[in-house]
Amino acid sequence: MLAESATFFPRSLDRYWRTGQAITSIPLGVTLSVDNPIRQGIEAYLQGAGIEAGYGYFAPNVPNSYKIVFELRYADGRTDYELPRVGGAATGLRLTSLFDRIAEERYEPLRAMFVRMLTYSLWQDHQDAVSIRAVVGYVRLTTPGEFERGQKESYHVLFAYDFDFSKAKPPGR
Repeated sequence: MLAESATFFPRSLDRYWRTGQAITSIPLGVTLSVDNPIRQGIEAYLQGAGIEAGYGYFAPNVPNSYKIVFELRYADGRTDYELPRVGGAATGLRLTSLFDRIAEERYEPLRAMFVRMLTYSLWQDHQDAVSIRAVVGYVRLTTPGEFERGQKESYHVLFAYDFDFSKAKPPGR
């Protein structure tokens, strides 16, 4: 909501933003109870379409660029690194939204489940891997001044999960 966000608009406009939020919350079903089927239908559509959250690209709230890297370990001692692959631009945008959700999820069991699902999907293409470490972090971009001084972006680890597939059976076998 604009009234609760850092914007260049003066605080004197907050009451107008609150009024606008109240008006727009009605067709979005926000005023309905959580178990209302209409609200649930609207929520399902918003979540499925990937439009449930506001667009936060413009400063001062430029979002972090989250990234997940998979470290695959094999029985013979090899280690490979993989990034998630997508089949098209739309899927890439959805994956980026998923990374945002994973990185910002406060409920750790849910976050771990998201990462486990991505890791399992990758393992299906690398079934000879005995373990996979999934590392989630963000890329900190440089400020214009840092860039001019030759500094580069940096990667910061938020959390990592290790998954053991040494006893796993490939699907369908």
